[in-house]
Amino acid sequence: MNTLLSRRASVRPAALAALFAALLAALLALGAPAQAHDTLLESDPADGATLETSPEAITLTFSADILEVSPLVRITDENGEQLAEIAPSVDGPVATATLEEPLPAGTSTVQWRVVSSDGHPIEGTFEVTVEQDTAAEETAEAPAEESSPAEESAPAETTAPAEEGEQATSEAAEEESGSSMTPLLIVLGVVVVGVVGAVLLIMRRRD
Repeated sequence: MNTLLSRRASVRPAALAALFAALLAALLALGAPAQAHDTLLESDPADGATLETSPEAITLTFSADILEVSPLVRITDENGEQLAEIAPSVDGPVATATLEEPLPAGTSTVQWRVVSSDGHPIEGTFEVTVEQDTAAEETAEAPAEESSPAEESAPAETTAPAEEGEQATSEAAEEESGSSMTPLLIVLGVVVVGVVGAVLLIMRRRD
């Protein structure tokens, strides 16, 4: 009887120790991946920020160095239409997405996706509001600035060469007509002299 009780007493601590070890391993297995994932610490512009004009770039700062594996930033407008899709540059924990065109006025949604330092992809979204449409203002101001050079063009510069060309043409025509008349006058003079000589010769013979 005493031997059986001693056996039971020795089994219980071993079973409890094995159960405790199994629970501890399970908790560590569940908690390890969650701790390994990087997180977004801040963004510039911040989530929900209202800006007077569009930012030139969107910067994301994470809790650890992220991997340069297919990072992506996609921006959509209030209607869900895509405004931009950018592959940001990665420098340690910072990803920078440079905007090629300014964001229009209104609220835009920024969706980002990167690969954290543990090799797992992470993603998230935030919103930014722009008050002024920079692109529309630049388009409206551009024609007014470009109209002044066109108005300053002087058509008088094109008329002077035309008048000089007409004078040169008339002078050339006069020179050509004068040079063509000279041989004709010589021929007429020879004919007149010949006729006068013939008349004088005939009158002498009659005498």
